[in-house]
Amino acid sequence: MKMPNISGVPSLRTARHEWLLLGGYVEDIWRTGEERYTHPAFDRPITVNKRRRDASKKLLSALRRLVDMRHAA
Repeated sequence: MKMPNISGVPSLRTARHEWLLLGGYVEDIWRTGEERYTHPAFDRPITVNKRRRDASKKLLSALRRLVDMRHAA
């Protein structure tokens, strides 16, 4: 599997795609305009406003931690 390259501030669409490739789940929160990102490696979900075009800092840091964990394994 190709490892994602996360540099700069990707769009939310790109971040969502990379999250799913790394084994995460994305759940739409009904009528709020938000998405919930969950992954088995993390205890708490990350809630992101999906009306924004860029990915949030919390989501990007979680993506980078997942990539680092994959590289270490």
